Amino acid sequence: MIETLQDVRDTVISMLCAELSCTESQLTDGKVHISVRKPDAHQNPAHRLFDPHPGKIGIASLGIGGIVCVDEEHFDWAEEVFKPAPTSTRDELFMPDRMGKMAELVRPEGLVLYGPFPRFAVSHSTVTHVEAPASYSVRVVDQKGADAIGQRARWHNAIYKVPTETARPTMIAAIAEQEGDIVGVCGASADSPFMWQLGIDVTPEHQGRGLAPALASAVAEAVLDEGKLPYYGTSASNIPSMRTALAAGFKPMWVEVLSRPADN
Repeated sequence: MIETLQDVRDTVISMLCAELSCTESQLTDGKVHISVRKPDAHQNPAHRLFDPHPGKIGIASLGIGGIVCVDEEHFDWAEEVFKPAPTSTRDELFMPDRMGKMAELVRPEGLVLYGPFPRFAVSHSTVTHVEAPASYSVRVVDQKGADAIGQRARWHNAIYKVPTETARPTMIAAIAEQEGDIVGVCGASADSPFMWQLGIDVTPEHQGRGLAPALASAVAEAVLDEGKLPYYGTSASNIPSMRTALAAGFKPMWVEVLSRPADN
């Protein structure tokens, strides 16, 4: 159960250790470390099921130091870019010049760096219940109900792809309606057995009315009741999305940079 922020922190640390092939002490000692990604990293159940996940580069910080994880053949390059790693700082990890150099490294392999992404998470003790605005209703549905939501392309952030095409099914969704029309959806995808990620879509004409926090709140409460950790990611420039997370009681927990195929 995710009762407290310490439970949140423990779950996030387990995930980052699995994905970045590092130890908890390396994540929390305030220093910058460079790690080599383990070939069998995906076998750790704490590893999220992003598809595809080439794992060429992963960079993350809990706000105190950080980790740069690369494949073994790129270790020397990473050491040079972040040299000297032990005296580098958290902020230097995400400086544009360093990100540019790491992007150059993976570009020939058809990969692009994405991020940095702020990540938020919530516990039973911090989640904020947000009522739907006047004239709207919000209802929560299970996986079957989420799969049945129509106009899937309209809710591309909330409902991840088609159920048969992903290892990250949408397990829970909240649906916002006005006069019988769906105007917003928030879904929670099973990114791992322990962490479910929220995604939200609200139609443009209904944005700015408080629907997104109500949707996020409803899904977060349902995910917590399932014993999973609800987490929420956005881009560094999406201030409205960050406000949604904060309004529902989510707390900033970590920031990360990921490599993905250019056409993903």
